[in-house]
Amino acid sequence: MRLRFATMKKIGLLGLVLSTSVLMGSRCHFGLDLWAFIELHASGGDKYVGEFTPISTEYVGDGLTKHTFDTDGGEGPICIAGTAFSAFTREGDPRKLLIVEQGGGACWQDFYNCNVLSEAQEPPTARVGVWDFDSPDNPFADYSIVYMPYCDGSVFSGDNDVFDPAFGAAIGVPEAVVRFHRGLRNQTAAMDLAKDTFPRARRITVAGSSAGGVGVAGFAPFLVRFIFGNFVDLSVFNDAGPVTVNLDATEDIVKRDADWQFGQFYPASCTECDALGQATAMIDWRLKRDSTIREAFYETDGDLTNRFFLDLLDDPAGFRDLIVTEHGLLNSAYPTRYKRFIVAGDTSHTALQNPLFYSQDANGVLLNEWTDAFIHRDSSWIDIVEDAIIP
Repeated sequence: MRLRFATMKKIGLLGLVLSTSVLMGSRCHFGLDLWAFIELHASGGDKYVGEFTPISTEYVGDGLTKHTFDTDGGEGPICIAGTAFSAFTREGDPRKLLIVEQGGGACWQDFYNCNVLSEAQEPPTARVGVWDFDSPDNPFADYSIVYMPYCDGSVFSGDNDVFDPAFGAAIGVPEAVVRFHRGLRNQTAAMDLAKDTFPRARRITVAGSSAGGVGVAGFAPFLVRFIFGNFVDLSVFNDAGPVTVNLDATEDIVKRDADWQFGQFYPASCTECDALGQATAMIDWRLKRDSTIREAFYETDGDLTNRFFLDLLDDPAGFRDLIVTEHGLLNSAYPTRYKRFIVAGDTSHTALQNPLFYSQDANGVLLNEWTDAFIHRDSSWIDIVEDAIIP
């Protein structure tokens, strides 16, 4: 019965999206175009929409409610070691919604550096960054929030199971002989929860830190379009999720592709999209086909964490060149809708959920003020790349 209802709900949502696109098509172009919806549906990007609802809901304090999903014998939204996945909601203005995807490393064959439990990533309790709801300088202070812990190891993009006894040994759980890379499943379940909890949301920002930044730069915006439609004002804030790939790290790239299987969801017309190539191609495809989405990218040019994961720890100049060049191509192609905030001479990692959100500046512009201009479509939202600091 659940599967039948889920299928009917998915068909209904897709029908609504497509009929709206057809009705609007002859008069204006707003949001994601009709053929993009069709291609994404054909590639399975919406395959889990409407499939999962929480089996338990618990108020945990400070305005936060925890929603836990059924593991369904390993077929539900689950963490990498097979444990339950939860998401959190916090009520604010019902018309404004911030969807936060947390970070926490990545895991692939013989490389185990990721958070493995949803419980290890409860929402931050310290009132810092976007979690400082009392700060007049927080542009998201009055927003409703949906928060996703990160525990799938595949930057919210994977959809594959990998038999790997070495993983269980590495995390100290010998019985965990399978890695469940369920990023798309977990992300979709939380997006459906967002719609069910905040159906009136009209301004939506999907924001992610680190691995979560990669997630929101990947499939998250498409899920918002499928679930909330084209009429919402949609923006993306990528907080130090590099997205760019060090193409010289061939072995890592091949292993991620084999283990995560995210390439199966690339739309057919994205000829530059390649699981073994630059992931920024997906952003380019989206910006070409979604006329109103805006995307912001924050990073430091010495980010030690991202240099480690990209195998560029000993090459800070190479890392800077990679992020400035690849994200610069997007800015050049879409100068009013894709902008960077790149800080020079700084090795810190992420800012959205820590005090740096209010103190970090680039060329004299504070990050929180830049973010405020971004979400309000203000002309003061500009592309900022600080000059390199040569030692």
